[in-house]
Amino acid sequence: MSAASAPSTRTRPVVTAYLVFYNLFSFVLWLRVFAGIVLYMLHGDSARKMVYSSVVEAVQRVLPAKVAGAMIDYGAYPPLLATILRRASSMHNYIGSLVVVAQSLAVLEVVHAAVGWVRSNPLITAVQVASRLIVVWCITEKYEAAAHSPFYALMVCAWSLSEIARYPFYVNQLLRSPSFISLWARYSAFIVLYPLGVLGETSLIYATLPVQRGWPWENPQAWSLRDLLFLALLPVYVPGLYMLYTRLLASRRKVLGPDWAGTKGRQEIQKQKAAEFERIRRLHEKKQ
Repeated sequence: MSAASAPSTRTRPVVTAYLVFYNLFSFVLWLRVFAGIVLYMLHGDSARKMVYSSVVEAVQRVLPAKVAGAMIDYGAYPPLLATILRRASSMHNYIGSLVVVAQSLAVLEVVHAAVGWVRSNPLITAVQVASRLIVVWCITEKYEAAAHSPFYALMVCAWSLSEIARYPFYVNQLLRSPSFISLWARYSAFIVLYPLGVLGETSLIYATLPVQRGWPWENPQAWSLRDLLFLALLPVYVPGLYMLYTRLLASRRKVLGPDWAGTKGRQEIQKQKAAEFERIRRLHEKKQ
């Protein structure tokens, strides 16, 4: 999602105010998710609650009943590693409801693109949002094997950091207040976070498949149509990640330049700030 001109100049200020509020609110939600991850990994069950009980109850009322799955025993691992894995595996119990709310809210981004409030392609936006919603509603909120996997914490951490970098960038665009830090983060964070997110998503999908009872060609009775569809979906992640990754790398080179520091982007931001300063100076001179 990115800033764009509204359909009508009369409604533009209202639309801009709404989009700024939406992006700031989404930023706060994902920041709270990330803070919750850090707190729980540090303090475990003694960490202070990050989700209001009313939110948890509201989300649980609409969630599907989970397919039962056993928790993995990490007792054979070294104590520190076992503690990390146990906390990562129980992260869903601590922060899951907030993730559901934060990710479900992204449906509005499809609406924003469809009505022309932002420049994003509605189809691409819908696919990106739908892919995450499928993981949330059809994987982590339906199967205990996914909800209690340590890869859930990895995936949500990657998602939250990605959104923490994304939403301030949009706010700066909407307010015409460019920031090199937010620009650099927007076009650099994906280099690490996208592969980690995909690793988490594919691991959770795999955890819900009945592979322990044999592969489809070995025990076809154990595999439902849903299982077969998700098994077929896993290989699609590889070319999908490659295409998205290369496109984002090309965008990064275009915006920030070929170097890691983003010299081209920094220079462009400096030019924009200088032009804005000159515009304000001239307006001030006219008023005198």
